[in-house]
Amino acid sequence: MRDVSTPQALTNGSPRIVLAGAVAAALATTVVGCGTGQAKVTLPTKPAHVTVVAAPPARPSARQRVLNAYRGYWGATSQAVDSRSPARARAILARYIPRAAIGGLISGLQTLWRNDEMSYGRPLLHIISVTVSPGGVATVHDCVDVSHTGLADRRTGQIVGGLGDSHENLITRLVLRHGRWLVSGEIPVVRACSY
Repeated sequence: MRDVSTPQALTNGSPRIVLAGAVAAALATTVVGCGTGQAKVTLPTKPAHVTVVAAPPARPSARQRVLNAYRGYWGATSQAVDSRSPARARAILARYIPRAAIGGLISGLQTLWRNDEMSYGRPLLHIISVTVSPGGVATVHDCVDVSHTGLADRRTGQIVGGLGDSHENLITRLVLRHGRWLVSGEIPVVRACSY
């Protein structure tokens, strides 16, 4: 163990030890000086009743509501496939698709259910643009990656269909009905897209 009690021991010691000792001495002096000669300060009294008013949450923009509906639609279609029940599928899809279109989709789902198929994977959305018209119509242009999305045999897990393109150029039309944006159609675009 090194003796650091003499000046010679300090000069022969490590510069870090000397520097650390100097810093410690300076801090000790500062702390001791803080406790003396201080003026007393009177703090204001706390009010007896404090009312906190919560600001109302900001209403999402029309663009954000369209995007939320579009994203929700993709998840709802997979949930409807996996529900294996016309009533449950109808309830799931009713939040994202106009009522008049649901019957046709349920018929298509029943074919999948008879074949014992379920959804597989999830699309990766790459939104290119969103357009919202004043008349309650919106479009979402997406370069969606559906290369890991498809259908699988429910018993074996074997992929039986789907697995589309990694750059699917798609324009989706949404309509505003009773305050809710609903997907009313999709148009595949032949031209390639990128993200």
